[in-house]
Amino acid sequence: LLCIVASAALVAKELLHLSFPNLLRTIFGVGGGKKGSSAEAVCLSYQLLDLNGNRTTAENMNLNEMTVESLDLTRTASAFNKSLTDVGGIMSSGFLWNYVDAETTKWRPQGVTTFHGSSGRRFVLVSWYGRKDEGYSELGGRISFVDISDMQANTTSQYFYCHVLLVDEKFCTLPNIHVGGIEQQNGTLYVADSRKGMQSILEFDITSGLYELPSEMMSSMSGYRYVLRQSSSFHSPTKPSFISYDIDNDKFVVGTYARCGKKVGIHLDSEKCFSQLKNRLAWFDKSDVELNSRDSNSTCWHYFSEMQGAASARVGNSTIVWVSSSYGPIADSHLHVVNTSSSFTGVCPEIDNIVLGEVPILRFPPGLEDLHIEQTEDCRYMWMATEFGTRRIFATPLDHLFT
Repeated sequence: LLCIVASAALVAKELLHLSFPNLLRTIFGVGGGKKGSSAEAVCLSYQLLDLNGNRTTAENMNLNEMTVESLDLTRTASAFNKSLTDVGGIMSSGFLWNYVDAETTKWRPQGVTTFHGSSGRRFVLVSWYGRKDEGYSELGGRISFVDISDMQANTTSQYFYCHVLLVDEKFCTLPNIHVGGIEQQNGTLYVADSRKGMQSILEFDITSGLYELPSEMMSSMSGYRYVLRQSSSFHSPTKPSFISYDIDNDKFVVGTYARCGKKVGIHLDSEKCFSQLKNRLAWFDKSDVELNSRDSNSTCWHYFSEMQGAASARVGNSTIVWVSSSYGPIADSHLHVVNTSSSFTGVCPEIDNIVLGEVPILRFPPGLEDLHIEQTEDCRYMWMATEFGTRRIFATPLDHLFT
């Protein structure tokens, strides 16, 4: 019996990526880490304060301004090319993290986007949040920069990457941020901030906000060598659990994760869950003041429960909306393919006549999260990420996901 229990615990640990104390708390309600403890921001050493108690400038701190191409990529990811869905003929290319990042219980991957450097190099960016029950929520979020320049040529078995810590304007971390979605456009990284009372999209200038810390400062930031500094923010029309950008319709897409069904269970699509008002998506231009209010009239429903990501693009005269939904480490994730059967008009794509049972669903591994559409010279790709079990970051040609 003990062997069976131990084996089950090992399997659960691999699926959930929890340390054994927190696994015991999750299953039995005992033990565990720092649940319930408050998290305070971690800031660069207070020695950097001037006589008035204000933080000095980055220049006075002796921070080296970096470009994405100049980052020292010291970690190695393993490339793969395989089918990950239940529909034959759909192949995906991507990578697996190194052993430390694949197995860590302290951080969990969430958002994905891409960045094309001025030198022609191609990067995937992946966001992670620090786990509160593992004592890492005070570190907030981090971004992995992964060089995938050789992916299209399919000539490599590995990619190189590094982690960069997110900080605010005062060089302090963003405690408890979930970083559930990220999107890069024109050198700015947009980060969904769903923390209570925030409902914001944070902006980070990748071209001028990347810094390398002097070695004597790294210890104050838990050993991180690089930080990405926030430049500004703006309100989201709905709680932003995730974010993407529709390059055809020139609009941001944000949405809200809303649980439906049993407290402990798996992801299911049902008419009841499909109709709940909390399932919201919004298409908007950040310069539109009305849509940047918290007015629910500027959001679109009904969509799917447990939404983890959404992206849209024009195909012919229609706008297709892809929505990822998942819950937990056991059940397959769903990628819903919604054809609006019309051009994009007004605030929302016209989907009033959508019938839940008629929406095509592609099944992917558990824990499917954020979605991002990348435009390359010869193709468009849908990027996806999974957080449970075997953590994968992968891209699928967009024209394979129309059905």
